[in-house]
Amino acid sequence: MSLHFLGGFFVAMFMTHYLADVMTPTKLKKYLVLTGAVILVGVVWEFAEYLASQILAESLYNNFGFRAYFIGDLDDTINDLLMDILGAISFLAIFRKN
Repeated sequence: MSLHFLGGFFVAMFMTHYLADVMTPTKLKKYLVLTGAVILVGVVWEFAEYLASQILAESLYNNFGFRAYFIGDLDDTINDLLMDILGAISFLAIFRKN
């Protein structure tokens, strides 16, 4: 949970610095772009976890003899995405500029 929170926090931080170099958006546009970027990265990460569980789990068991679990159930996925968003909102709340 804490890693997803920090992931959302740092994606928002990196996107803030990227947007500052590229354009000067309005406050609402900035918040929407940052939240959208965090959600996009979080969803791509969840797909990567799903693919790893489909591709790597059996291979790891067959070759090395241990079970690996990369993804949980739907509740876990929703909690992960929520923590990503909360990390981004925390960054925006802590480091907001007018």
